[in-house]
This record gives sequence, structure tokens and C-alpha cells, in this order.
Amino acid sequence: MIRKIAYIFFVSIVLQLFGFPLGAQENYEIRKISFKGNRSLESSYLLDKMVFDEVSYLEKLLTDNEPSLFNRELLDLDLERLRKTYQSEGFVKAQVLLDSLKVNDEKQTVKLNFIIEEGEPYTIDTVIFKLNKTNPQINIDSIADHNIRKLFLLHSKRFSDEALKEDIAAIRNIFLDRSYAYVDVDYEIQLDTTQHLVGITYVINPGPVSHFGATTVKGNNHVDEEFIRKQFDYREGEDYNKSLLDKTRESLYHLQLFSVVSVLPQKDKTTLRDPIPVNLYIEEAPRMNTEFGAGYGTEDKFRAFADLTYLGFLGTARRINIYAKHSAIEPYYLSVKWTQPQLLNKKGTVSINPFLGSNKEPGYETRTYGLNLPLTYRFSKELNATLTYYYEKVKQQIEEGDSEFPDPEDENYLYNKSGVLLSSVFSTAHPKFSPDQGVNLSMGMKLNGYKFGGDFSYLRVWGDFRTYQKIDDLVLAFRGMIGGIHSSDDSGFIPVEDRFYSGGSNSIRGWSRSDLGPKRESGTPLGGKSILEGNAELRYPLFWRLSGVAFFEGGNVWEKAFSYKINELAYAAGGGLRVDTPIGPVRFDVGFPLWNEKKSPQFFISVGQAF
Repeated sequence: MIRKIAYIFFVSIVLQLFGFPLGAQENYEIRKISFKGNRSLESSYLLDKMVFDEVSYLEKLLTDNEPSLFNRELLDLDLERLRKTYQSEGFVKAQVLLDSLKVNDEKQTVKLNFIIEEGEPYTIDTVIFKLNKTNPQINIDSIADHNIRKLFLLHSKRFSDEALKEDIAAIRNIFLDRSYAYVDVDYEIQLDTTQHLVGITYVINPGPVSHFGATTVKGNNHVDEEFIRKQFDYREGEDYNKSLLDKTRESLYHLQLFSVVSVLPQKDKTTLRDPIPVNLYIEEAPRMNTEFGAGYGTEDKFRAFADLTYLGFLGTARRINIYAKHSAIEPYYLSVKWTQPQLLNKKGTVSINPFLGSNKEPGYETRTYGLNLPLTYRFSKELNATLTYYYEKVKQQIEEGDSEFPDPEDENYLYNKSGVLLSSVFSTAHPKFSPDQGVNLSMGMKLNGYKFGGDFSYLRVWGDFRTYQKIDDLVLAFRGMIGGIHSSDDSGFIPVEDRFYSGGSNSIRGWSRSDLGPKRESGTPLGGKSILEGNAELRYPLFWRLSGVAFFEGGNVWEKAFSYKINELAYAAGGGLRVDTPIGPVRFDVGFPLWNEKKSPQFFISVGQAF
């Protein structure tokens, strides 16, 4: 590799000496930038650090993105930027050279290929916490032992300037949460150039212990100041703690009453002011919020919705929401929801939610009205759980000749449902509309009938796990879902809307909606008491707002409860396109059933990722 770098460097000098300067392609459009040898840093990360930007011909044609123009001075600048980027990531002796310059004089374009010799990185050897002077109130060794795992730069980790900045901020936060509002953190670096090791000593000046002073509230017009002060997680006179200010900001945002919340301690490093006053500035969200939308999908056809929310209904943070929607799957749905936040404590929320609607699925048609009483508890930003009591009155239209119902001669079947639904969601997945990192785990248990009344007694449980991993420009997404239903009735009957179904745009895409699994004699989906699904998807950018996906998935539904036959799984593969929009990606997918000659490919148009 070293010989290759020397050769390239020699050739570039010879070309310029004999009248073939690299600047001969000045102002040619840069079509492609590639890297070789970048084992540790992703190409997308390196591109973000450069002045030059690649723009493909198709991207130029379909978007307003202007390509970078080749310039020798800018090339030298980018070479220096790339070298400094590697040095900041611990590769002190990294070398970056232009490997080749592919020129198309006819199209006046160039492709740049860089070769990188990373060299051996510097890794962390020791991490030491040290006070700038002795303080009997602080046991620095104990603090280091309890908080060392919060740092990025630990023993054997590669050194990084950015990680060092984040670790300094983390150490400051440790002391800010221990009443030291004026803490200052410096560092000393010890280099072992022979073994490429780095020792870091953090020198900490904690300053004096500080306390909270009075809080001034500004910006509220409709929301009572006394109610706002009840959201404070700190009190005047208490020891200063930055985390309590952050929790206060989070509590106020969670009320959904404010569009801006700023909680700023008024520190003065010159005088080391104590106690420290706090300025709370808020901007109230509009009291009345309305949203309307319409769209089209292959499954729900034309769809439309209207969403109206009034904040402060009956005072404080209470709100009322009226929601209506229409689609081919749900011809009508109307919901009124009154919500009372902070039931019992700041993390609890209760709602009263009467509703009515109709469903027209491939396997059934129902009309329903009822009442939901959900109680939600927010354990943290990532975890929440909801316990809902529900009552529903359902009328189902029965297909002619369908013998699974108690009275198959009646064209309509009426029944009552009553029970509790316990659901929980843990999610670190982000960003919201198209996650590329984190996990999402949702679980649920529905207990219908028994002591709650209703015409049928059964237990329905399910779990859905999703994970997202970003690798360079690619995103690997995985989903696994399992569920089962146990009936305690002699008939074993489960209402059609609570059965499991598989197939469709958000399921196994080689089959149309609900088409995978048991069928009635008429050929319509019967649904089942057991389901197992797995999906794997590779997402990759193309250009502008357009990206592509390739997927492989399998699953099935079985009539018996908690019965999963792996040898009966059906498989599908395919691909699709995504166009990013403010409301999420608009997608087009094509799914091909595998090892099933009787099935044809399925096409889907929808909004949002499949999972």
C-alpha cells in the first residue's frame, strides 16, 4: 500500500512537470467521488467533510441540485480536510491522495477516486479524574467509578476529538447534577508514540455548591401561572441540579400546551451568583388545532381525515379531540376523545373515548360503536404502558353459506365485547417517520369476557419487535411478530375483527391484504388464532429524496391456538421505491411469492415505511 501511494504521488508530479496538469479539467462537473482504504470511517462521513459534492446525472436531471465543479485549489483543500478528519479520529499519520481522475471530455465530467492509508490509530490507555485542588466534600474516585461507563473514550477505544468533547460535556453534567453549577472541566493528553496510546486526565474545578433561586415565568396568556409552577421538579432554595431543569422542560412539553419551553438558569461566572435565579419562557400552542388530509393507497383506495383538537378544554391541560376518517377499508370512523393529563402524578393520563365506525375487510364487514377508557403511564421517554377498559357493540354481516356463526341463516350477527387491553411500547427508534437506528418493542394482552361480561371469553396476546441499524448509507431493518388467541368457550368462536390475518402492504408483501392463511369455502380470508411473521429489509439511498429497498419476508396464520408450523411458512421477496415527504415516505412496493406458482406478484402504493 505504501508503494502504491508513493507511485501515485510520483506519477502526479511527473504529469504536471511534463505539461499534463491536473487542473486541465477545471470547471468540469464532479459526477462521482469514491474512496479506497477507508476501513474505519464510512464514505458518507468523509463526503460530509468535503467541499466537493457528487451529483449523478439522473439527480441533476430530476432535481435542482447543482454539481460541484472541479478546481485544483478546492481539491487541495479537500485533501487537507480529509487528512484532518482522519487525524481528529485518532489516525495521526493518515495519508490521503488522489488515486485517479477519470475524465469524460465529451460530457465534461470527472470522477474522483481517493486512496487512503489510515495507519495505526491511537487508542485510549488510561482515563483519570483529578480535582484541581483538594475538596473534602468530593470523593473523586467514587464519582469516577460510578460514572466511568457514561464516557465514550474508555480503555482500548479509538481516540476521537468529537468523543473527547462529548465526554467533557458528560463530566460537566455529572457535577451540574451534584449542585456544582459553575464547574469547569479541562483535560491533559499523554501520548505514547511508540505504542500509539493516549492517556487522558480530566482536571475538574467544581467551584462552590449552588442553589436554586426564584423562578420568573414569562409568555403565558391562557395557562395559569400557578398550574405551570406545579410542573416544576425543583424548588427555590434546593441544591442546584441540571437534571431537574431538564425534567421540568420535559414535563411542560408533555402537556402539549406549549410550542416553546425554555428553562434557563441565570448563572454569573464572574460573581459566582448564589442562589441562581431561573427564567422560564414559554410560547403557548394555538388553542384550536385542525388538520385535514387526503390520499390514495392500493389497499384503502381514496382516504381522507379531519382532526380537530381544542387545548385547555374545561381548564388546565385538559383537551378534547374530534377525529373522523374515511377509506375503502373503513367507510366511516368517528371518535371523540377527552383527555385528562397528570392523573395521580405527572406521568399518568386518562381519557374517555366514545366512537363508532365500520370496517370492510377482505374477510368480514362490521359496524361497531363503543367506549374506550384508557389509562396511560409514561415511565420514561422510551417506555409507556396503557391499560384500557373497552365496551363494544358489533354488528357483522354474514356471507351466505358461512357456517362458522351460531346462526348462519341470519344475514347479520350481533354481539357484545367487554374487557381490558394492556399494551406497552418501548422504543429508541429514530427518526420518527423513517427510523434508521434503535429498536421498537410493542406487546399487548387483550382479555375479553370472563368477569367483564361480553358474549365471548378469550385471551389474545401478541408481540412485535423491530430493529434498525445504519451501516454507512444503508439501513438494515428487521421485524418479528408472534401472536396467539385462547378461547375459553366451548364453541371456540373468536370475533372476526380480533383474529389474526397476514398479507398486505405492512405484512407479507407477496400476498394481498389478509390473503395469506386459512380460507372459507367461499375463498375469503378466515383468519386464525396463531400468527408468525418475519421481515428483513435493506434500505439504500438513490438520489435527491428517492431511495430504494429490497426485502425478504415470511409468515403464516393458523386456525389452532398457539400452533406454529415452521414448515408451513410462506415466503416473499421484492423491492420498492421511497420518496421522502414531510408526512413520511411515499412508497411503491412489488412483492413476489416464492416457491408458489399459483400466486402472482403484488403491487402496493402507500405512505410510511412497511415497518
